[in-house]
Amino acid sequence: MAHQVICLSRQFGSGGREIGRRLAQRLGIAFYDRELIELAAGRGDIKVSKLAGADERRGNPWLFESVYEDAGTSHRGASPSDTLYWLQSEVIRDRARKEDCLLVGRCAAHVLARAGIPHRSIYICAPLEERIRRVGMLEQVDERTAAALVRKTDRARAAYYAYYTGGDWGAPESYDLCVNSARGEMEAIVDLLAGYCQKT
Repeated sequence: MAHQVICLSRQFGSGGREIGRRLAQRLGIAFYDRELIELAAGRGDIKVSKLAGADERRGNPWLFESVYEDAGTSHRGASPSDTLYWLQSEVIRDRARKEDCLLVGRCAAHVLARAGIPHRSIYICAPLEERIRRVGMLEQVDERTAAALVRKTDRARAAYYAYYTGGDWGAPESYDLCVNSARGEMEAIVDLLAGYCQKT
């Protein structure tokens, strides 16, 4: 029997991570976001600190510091971003084959599609002004700083997605369901998504 696997992508400031966490809790399934960094580091026998800065960043084949010291051997010679992507991909496939889970970001839907592993893909978005407001409130920064952070993160995620998948991050046709988080309260959106996941 196939596991219930949900891949959730999100615009920065859309509340997507929190929506994903609550959805996983509602469905009673495992939740993986930043935990994927730790699992990938353990799989490659690399210190987490060597990989954390490379999370959801495209690789640079010309300028990087090696993530390996003495122990790790997997993907030796690759950039931290490339190393993390391939190790996280191994973890994503492994988790999806073994358990019901929700995976946030990391091109998870692309990774699973290539491996022929059934999953649902959800994209959480919101208008730019709403995302700037939310980031400003959460990070306690002014509007200008929040706007710069949102735009920078969006560019980084789009570049990361394009680099590793060749696709267009955020393109509606790439997902099973797209939801504008500004259209309702968070719990109402979780209700909507839980109903969708339980019926399909």
